[in-house]
Amino acid sequence: MAEQDWVNGSEDGSESAFKELRAASPPTAQYELRPLTTGEILDRTFFLYRSRFWLYVGLASVAAGVSVLASIGKLAYFHYRTSVVATSPRGLIVTGVISVIGALLYFAVYSVTHAATVSAVSSVYLGEETSIGTALDAVRGNWIRYCLISLWQSWSGAWIFVLMIVPVAIIVRLGIKSLNGLIAVLVFFSLGSLVYGVIAYIRNSLAIPAAVMEDLTVRRAMRRSKVLVAGRKGRIFLLGLLLFALYMVAGAMQMPLALMLLHSRSAEHILVQVISLVVAFLCSSLIGPVAAIALCLFYFDERVRKEAFDIEFLMNKTAGPVPGDAAAEPA
Repeated sequence: MAEQDWVNGSEDGSESAFKELRAASPPTAQYELRPLTTGEILDRTFFLYRSRFWLYVGLASVAAGVSVLASIGKLAYFHYRTSVVATSPRGLIVTGVISVIGALLYFAVYSVTHAATVSAVSSVYLGEETSIGTALDAVRGNWIRYCLISLWQSWSGAWIFVLMIVPVAIIVRLGIKSLNGLIAVLVFFSLGSLVYGVIAYIRNSLAIPAAVMEDLTVRRAMRRSKVLVAGRKGRIFLLGLLLFALYMVAGAMQMPLALMLLHSRSAEHILVQVISLVVAFLCSSLIGPVAAIALCLFYFDERVRKEAFDIEFLMNKTAGPVPGDAAAEPA
């Protein structure tokens, strides 16, 4: 595809004539609104990512920074409290508390920055100006809503795995020795749970774009996502495979650092840990925006396909003042 011919204004013809026509017309979406294939959505995802690289990476780096700060806090505690050994009961408790607090903070900040990224993508995609501050301001008033949506999404895909703990606990409690049959059953149910968890998460994957774009409550956003994703789960599953591959590559990049941690002396150990945190921060900041951008584009595409959002957007842009507005204004 040559120079992204789906970007409005890149078609052939006189550039000056296009500018005159654009000046005389109402503002339109920067990118062509029409039904897209999965490949076209991924193509636009990376084009948008490159076109506003620092905008998306800047938003993702906020959540990545929270995770790194939690890790730094844990390292600093054991560095200055030399009397506490990490493997001691007290050390394990401190590690667990810091990890839980860091995970909760990361989850909350990630939910908000995901919503802010959706807001930024929609602004860029529909031809409006935006920035990191503008995107965060647009969603910060509803941050609890986005956190609850993310929590619901995660629980919808994970609750069945939590149930798997029950039979394992029963087996341990009863001290059953012959486990071959039970292990086979558990493996079967684990695979089934994985399939169910993936499908359940995909069904709810467009809830945050729906909540941001349509100002929906938590429950309505979850229902809206199910309606939009119905019959189109395979496309979002392919996005998940792409993200899995990207994170696998990022994990492979950190593998040498993990090996160096195992064989390094104390001074070198700290240096390698710092380098590892920097690499993890960069990987999270660089890969994180891809999912949010793609899910926002999937949201637009489903609305175009099922609700003629392209026509609705055009009508909203070309609509004049509503009759009676002038009369309603005070003299």
